[in-house]
Amino acid sequence: MRIHIVTNIDNGKGLERDYRLLGSLLESWGHRVTGLHFQHPESVGSVGGADLVIFLEVYEPRLAGGAPRRWLIPNAEWWRPEARPALDDFELVLCKTRDALSHFAPLTPRARHLGFFSEDRWDPAVPRARRFLHVPGGSDAKGTDSVLLAWERHRIPYPLTVVSSLGWPLRPRNVEFAGRVDERRLRFYQNASRFHLCPSRYEGWGHALHEGLSAGAAVLVPDTEAMSEIDGCALRMPAAPHGAQGLVRTHAVAPEDVRDAVERSMAFTEADLRRIQEAARDAYLTERERCLASLWEVLGERPALRGGSAAGAGRSGASAGDATVGGGAAGDAAGTPGSAAEAHATGAAPPRIALVIPCHPSTAPLLRRAVLALRAQTAAPSSFEVVVVCDGGDPGGAIRAAAEPGSQPFRVEIVDSPRPRGQFPHCSHARNAGFRAALAPLIWFLDADVLLPPEAVEHALSEHDAALARGVPAVLTPALARVALPPAAWIERSAAWAASGAVEGLAPLLAATPLDGGVPGADGDRPRPGAPFSEPLCDVRDGLPIVWRGLVDALGGFDEWFIGGGAEKGAFVDLLEGVRRADLIDMRLLTSVRALRQPQKAATEAFQVHVHRGREERERRAREIGHGARWWRARLAAIRAALSPAVMAAAPDAPAAERLPDCSPDAIEARARLVRGVRAVAAPALRGLYGGVVVVGEAAELLARDVAQVCGLAARVASVTGLAALPANRACGVILSGILAGATEEERARVLDQARRIVKATGPLLIAEIAGGSVERGAGTAGGDAALTAAEVRVRVERVGV
Repeated sequence: MRIHIVTNIDNGKGLERDYRLLGSLLESWGHRVTGLHFQHPESVGSVGGADLVIFLEVYEPRLAGGAPRRWLIPNAEWWRPEARPALDDFELVLCKTRDALSHFAPLTPRARHLGFFSEDRWDPAVPRARRFLHVPGGSDAKGTDSVLLAWERHRIPYPLTVVSSLGWPLRPRNVEFAGRVDERRLRFYQNASRFHLCPSRYEGWGHALHEGLSAGAAVLVPDTEAMSEIDGCALRMPAAPHGAQGLVRTHAVAPEDVRDAVERSMAFTEADLRRIQEAARDAYLTERERCLASLWEVLGERPALRGGSAAGAGRSGASAGDATVGGGAAGDAAGTPGSAAEAHATGAAPPRIALVIPCHPSTAPLLRRAVLALRAQTAAPSSFEVVVVCDGGDPGGAIRAAAEPGSQPFRVEIVDSPRPRGQFPHCSHARNAGFRAALAPLIWFLDADVLLPPEAVEHALSEHDAALARGVPAVLTPALARVALPPAAWIERSAAWAASGAVEGLAPLLAATPLDGGVPGADGDRPRPGAPFSEPLCDVRDGLPIVWRGLVDALGGFDEWFIGGGAEKGAFVDLLEGVRRADLIDMRLLTSVRALRQPQKAATEAFQVHVHRGREERERRAREIGHGARWWRARLAAIRAALSPAVMAAAPDAPAAERLPDCSPDAIEARARLVRGVRAVAAPALRGLYGGVVVVGEAAELLARDVAQVCGLAARVASVTGLAALPANRACGVILSGILAGATEEERARVLDQARRIVKATGPLLIAEIAGGSVERGAGTAGGDAALTAAEVRVRVERVGV
């Protein structure tokens, strides 16, 4: 969509910042944005028409340009009451604050709350100090006179930095006047100062205020209507009416009230400041997510990640593009050909796993090779399906010709996914359309340039079944190698094989084709090639995850903010990583499967700009997940509720008692707390040693992964019978998790002797015994007995000599 933003685009103040933030966001969503200065209406003829014109604070009718959609994002303090008739010219009047909405709602029925956002200034590398910061910039309405009078009259001894391009005649001691600073220096000041003073007379939004919240500062604001709706502020200062401006009343904070707020701030303990920092960050992140969701809604696009119930986000609010998806959720309900409803009606068992592949017409030659390789799968063709999503449609039929849906031994579904925004491929939208059209309970998100080896599907299903049998639900990803040829050379070399359709010709072709080394696993001691095998993986950076459909739904699918270039898969994997850190799932590298990445042409420079923005946004959200932002905590609660049915749906067709012996929500939570408890003892006991740790018994996979991460040691899992087969002095530590509970004295003695035999002389032996009762978190110390909870988990650490 072509969007014009009209405002004072170069005033060096809040309006310019509004324009740059909003414009960059819309561009990253695939729109073409042009900024127009409201005092230069003659410039509109040189840039062409627009589908939407957004006026920021100002209105110039000549710049509307006959656009079919016109929005106004006003500031109530700068809108004149006599300009009321102009509001009828707008499709929407979007208010940044609810206070502004209360002033515009009586004037027009088109007013609604939008919110806004400011730049994230968080920089944990900057050391914090108990000093104050005040950022009026180029404005004289930020209460700077009260701040300076407070420092002058009451001789406040605490340091204050004032960042302003204006000259202030009052120069108290302990005040540093920074003048106009660049963005890097401003970010430093915002993170270095624990306390931010924002006693503005009125704030239409307040970038300095919200940037202070993003930096985790203790923000001090007036106790007025506009400020009362902003969460996360540390203190609210009394304010008296000061006058009127535009549609609003202004207020002023007295110097004495500034002094009192400063003294109260300095009385905060370090624990108080940590709580304030968390609350400030939460408020900033929540407000930003809320604003982006509102903007998606008014643009007429469906947010995949934000807003609403997390558990239903993947299915509700389908966009216009979803309405045309063949065999999708809407098709299932109607019983369309190829739908789940038809499969149920005919008695045909649905496939167990769906391979979802988005494809742009330009990559159709690679898709043909990817689908051809699937004919050689050792798994039964009825056990898997292929869902090819045409990203942006398939006007020339190249994708359909490459997939050949009618000639494959497995089910192939072709799904049209009209591109919702912009000229670039939109992989997130395509992947969401694909998994909704799939019938299987397991979803494998692939790319059109990935060749799977013959054993891939069989091994993936086998490892998923093994994980469920262990009671450790897993997300898998294959190891990945790359064809080390230029795109043209690979297409030429494989052309004969792709044209012949002979699947047996793939092996000699690859034997003569140079490949890189691929992604190594975490453990070099693997079984023979050909046996299904996986090992713990801290994350799925290859971005080809195999996930239960219910968990994809609970996560809201792929966030459609991201267009492509890998960031969309990375952002989805970050969500999975957050679920893993909550001990709800395991993540494993499918080391018996080495997929191949075919070479393709590099993206255009214009697309790389979008890719770069996507990577920055993905990094920001990953930090929020790691920080435990409020929106993520709410999402995690919904995932906990959805996890059990999601896993049950992905389990093989067997009696419930056999297929899922230990995946109830209570059991998952108990296992997660067991892991945390044992880890609290294992970390200090094992840190500083070298060698490997052997883990046996309850939650062994989770314990091995966490101990390896915390202690920096190699960790492997062994069975009770496999313990006897290990050679002496094989490990520096052994964790026996739960296997001694209920054992006879003879059995206990035998297992302990086996464990002591394989531990080096310097190694500890950790024994985690599970009893009945409730689970509670606990902590222990190494070197002796450490009871973590008498009712549930008892952990004992002993030194072993051989």
